[in-house]
Amino acid sequence: MDSYIEGSCNRLAKSAAVAIAQNPGGTAFNPLLIYGGSGLGKTHLAQAIGMEVKQNYPNKVVLYVTTNVFQTQFTEAVRKNEINDFLHFYQLIDVLILDDIHELAGKTATQNTFFHIFNHLHQNGKQLILTSDRAPVLLQGMEERLITRFKWGMVAELEKPTVELRKNILRNKIHRDGLQFPQEVIDYIAENVGDSVRDLEGIVISIMAHSTIYNKEIDLELTQRIVRKVVNSESKAVTVDEIINTVCKHFGLETATIHTKSRKREVVQARQIAMYLAKNYTEFSTAKIGALIGHKDHATVLHACKTIKELKEVDKSFRAEIDEIQAALEKRIRIKDKGLNAAKYALA
Repeated sequence: MDSYIEGSCNRLAKSAAVAIAQNPGGTAFNPLLIYGGSGLGKTHLAQAIGMEVKQNYPNKVVLYVTTNVFQTQFTEAVRKNEINDFLHFYQLIDVLILDDIHELAGKTATQNTFFHIFNHLHQNGKQLILTSDRAPVLLQGMEERLITRFKWGMVAELEKPTVELRKNILRNKIHRDGLQFPQEVIDYIAENVGDSVRDLEGIVISIMAHSTIYNKEIDLELTQRIVRKVVNSESKAVTVDEIINTVCKHFGLETATIHTKSRKREVVQARQIAMYLAKNYTEFSTAKIGALIGHKDHATVLHACKTIKELKEVDKSFRAEIDEIQAALEKRIRIKDKGLNAAKYALA
């Protein structure tokens, strides 16, 4: 668990994980469902819980299994008429970690079997840990009774790591591997590779390989060259003004309205959405975002982000609306990137 670096984007999940590792099945976090995009550390955290439970409770039966493997095992058990053995095996587990639960979507028979396994383990005080690429409310093709159970304990989202967390993750990996990177190299990677923890680790490996094979010193120039090749770090930055314009266009509002003191519901919600998107699409602090959107303070931005995030989790139509705005925003980014690339080509 110590290797899982904590930040504001994963603090809730990490806190629940630590509590479970100390008292599996005996906390309010049962089940624990961790969700988030690819490469954000869901599997890492889930497996870390399992390993720490084994250290703390050597006699407990801990099983990590992907949903794909679970599905294959179930299909094989049905084929061999050994479904009772399959159920008996899973009902003896003390801590069950099921990775990528969203892959059960549409598999009615497997869902029904997992429903009975879930009930048995939960009723007997056993710990369940699940991971998913989306929130329970967005798990289409999943039985409602399962979704309800997924929400019995703790649902924790892993968000994209902040720049500061990315720096800490890099320092930890570099130290763990016995490497030495200049601070300016760490800063550059953290500021330009932001999609996932997996990407950060991949960049470190690429830099080390280039340095070793070509006998080159690890410096900023080498790092910049590798980062550009691996993650295409052409500027995909979106400005706060572009976010405001996209949100206002979606709701049919004048952009200036965002900066007024209007308390009309549609204006307040548009302002909150703009703040939420600015937090996700830029590296600005909450104080800076507040200053740029409605001249608000950082507490207002934090409240806005929390409000929008919670609404997305409970309101499917609202989530769809946010997705639509994000799609429009990302289309803007792609168009801008094409323009930048065309200009570079023309100047070459």
